Amino acid sequence: MPYPAEHHHLTKHKIIRSARRRLNRHGFDAVSIDDVMADAGLTRGSFYTYFESKGDLYAEAVTDVLTEKQLLSSDVSIDSRAVNNAAQFIRDYLSLEHFEDIDGSCPLIGFPSQVLQKEPRVRQAFETVLKVMIDVFEQALQRNGQTARNRARAIAALCVGGMVLARSMEDRTLADELREAAMDVALSLGPWPCTASDKRDRSRHPEVRRATSTAGADARRADEVIE
Repeated sequence: MPYPAEHHHLTKHKIIRSARRRLNRHGFDAVSIDDVMADAGLTRGSFYTYFESKGDLYAEAVTDVLTEKQLLSSDVSIDSRAVNNAAQFIRDYLSLEHFEDIDGSCPLIGFPSQVLQKEPRVRQAFETVLKVMIDVFEQALQRNGQTARNRARAIAALCVGGMVLARSMEDRTLADELREAAMDVALSLGPWPCTASDKRDRSRHPEVRRATSTAGADARRADEVIE
């Protein structure tokens, strides 16, 4: 008796989540198909029922973050929720919790460039995730021409780049300062007020507060010149 379609979907999702955990922690080259399937409690023999190759699985593991963050909605209208959701996305992305959650973190943070070069499907998935992130921020900025587009790109770069740098540091104080500075500047580029937690984070590092305040002002002046 064949399994129902729902079983196929759930099993595939289980493999994808297993792949995300292991690939985030160990990297593409260090993780085998056997490793992923064993972590999911399945045998290697069933792998090709769901995926064509390891690269195919990796690509789906990348785009899985869009579903997890509910960023694949077809609703692209501009409303207050878009503004609030974008601000929360920035805070979550650059949060201490995301910093410490290696297994469940966004795959964009850990991708080596050589994997993107040799796996076209993975590169396409990487670009899809980044473009959706940019679109979320641009929507929150009211899609106000090239200025909004540039700011949205900068915010996405601050989110991913800030966490990549923070994760690369052995000095935990510096790692936290990098992460918090990226969050502050990203939020300063949009219509988002600081929350109590943002202010508390900055109060721990007054030098970060001064630097990010200056950066936000510089960005606004640059926009005025462009316009």
